[in-house]
Parts: sequence; structure tokens; C-alpha cells
Amino acid sequence: MRRGYTLIEIIITIAITGILSIGMFKAFEAITTRSEKAKILSILSIDSQSTLDQISILLYNRAPMSVQGCTDNTSASCVPLDQATNATILQWYGTASESYQKGNYSGFIDMNRSINPNLYTPYSDFTQIKTTQVDKWGSFNWSNNDVALVFAGAFEDGERIEPYKITMTTNDTIIFSDSLDKPSKIYEKYYLVDSAYAVTRRKDAKNLCGTKIDNFKDDNDLLLFYNYRPWNSQTFCDGNVSLLARNVNAFAAHQINGTIRLGIDMNSSVGNSKINPVRLSKQKVVF
Repeated sequence: MRRGYTLIEIIITIAITGILSIGMFKAFEAITTRSEKAKILSILSIDSQSTLDQISILLYNRAPMSVQGCTDNTSASCVPLDQATNATILQWYGTASESYQKGNYSGFIDMNRSINPNLYTPYSDFTQIKTTQVDKWGSFNWSNNDVALVFAGAFEDGERIEPYKITMTTNDTIIFSDSLDKPSKIYEKYYLVDSAYAVTRRKDAKNLCGTKIDNFKDDNDLLLFYNYRPWNSQTFCDGNVSLLARNVNAFAAHQINGTIRLGIDMNSSVGNSKINPVRLSKQKVVF
């Protein structure tokens, strides 16, 4: 009767067990990697959608035709978005929407009663606008051009992008504060703007804003700049800044047929590996 195993049998058994163990380990590793990739992809999908939604909400309250593409933080580098080719910064003017929603100004000019530089705008209460602006900003002064005006003409296309500096004399009259900068044309419809906004990656802002963005360490951070007034010679570096998203490999905006097409590309590594990161691209159209 046989009482044990030969050395050859033991070696063969160990070899087979080792091979099966390696196969099971590889299979388990593959399942774990796929699970991690699926988790990362889900996170990137949520983050990218949330980022595009936030930008689109802010763009919804933009002054029409005020969206620009810029290559640096000077006004000379900014051109209308539909003419921008190598822009790395998206900038636009935000309307004083709180005042507008409360009915503090009508947004229309009575052409028959208006003589440049004085514009008569019925059903407007600029005293209430001042109160609203103080609540929003903490302070407000017409003489400091804290609010400016952008005209909107046919199909929301104004005479120019840059706002006009204005002040108010009575509750229904706008007067251009800079006599050298009076518009040559007056449109019936107008918007009041009280802030500009800009979106760019840290990579494209770090050489422009200095220590302003030191709190953000990754070049792939997508940043939102706000609460600054270019018509008062301020740049987006003078405003507040907050983080929109991390792991943004690319951000782009294009204007086509009056719509703004936003695109974002995000990626993230699986574990500690930098090889074959999970990548996701998403687009959104803003009307």
C-alpha cells in the first residue's frame, strides 16, 4: 500500500497551485481595476456636468454679445468669442440680474424723450438699484462707475462689447459719465452690468495673477474669477477666485450661430498609476 507522495508529485502539485493562484490574482486585479475605473468615470461624469452647469447658469445672466475670448489679462487681448482662435480665457459681463428681477429698471429707453447723453428709461427706480447693489457688494457709488451699460440692438447685437460708464441723475434718467466716450448710436434696449466673470485653468493664469492663485496648486484646476469691473481698468486677477473643478486637462468655448459651445476634458489616474488614466470629455450648449 502506498503511504505518501513522491517528490515529483509534490513539485507538480505546487506548480499547478502556483499557476492557478497567479491566474486568480490577475483576474482579481483586473476586476478591481475595472471597478476602480468605473468609479472614477462616474465621479468625472458628475464633476464635469456640475462644472458645465455652473458656468452655463452664470452665462445665462450675461449681457448679450459680451462673451469674449482672451489670451491674457489685458483688454487688448480680448476679442468677441466668435472671432477668438487661440483664447485660453473665457470672459463675459454679468447683468445686474438681482436689480432686474426685482423690477428696479425696465431695460428700455424711450427714444422720443432721450437726447444723448441723457437717456430716459421709464419704470426705472435707480434708488432701489443702489440699495440692491449695497446688499450685494457691501458698498456702491454711481460716481465710481460700479455699474455700467451695454446696449443691445437688433437680435441682441449691440454697437460694441465694452460697456459705457454711466451715472444717474433721477430715478428715470441715465447719463453717460464720460463725455468723451458717448455712444454714436443709441439702442432702445440696454443692460446694466455690475461684474465680469472669467474661466480659465490655473496653468493659463499662474503667470498673470501671481500670488492671487497660490491656494490652488495644480495646473489642471479650473478657476472662476468674479467681482471685478474691466470698465474701471480692473482685470480678472483683481477679482475673487474660486475652484470650479480639478483634473481638467482642457477647457474650450466656441460661439456658433449665436450659441456658446462649452467643452471640458477631464482625466484621473487609477490608484498610483500614471499610465492609461481614465479620461472623459463632455460638451454643453448655452443659448
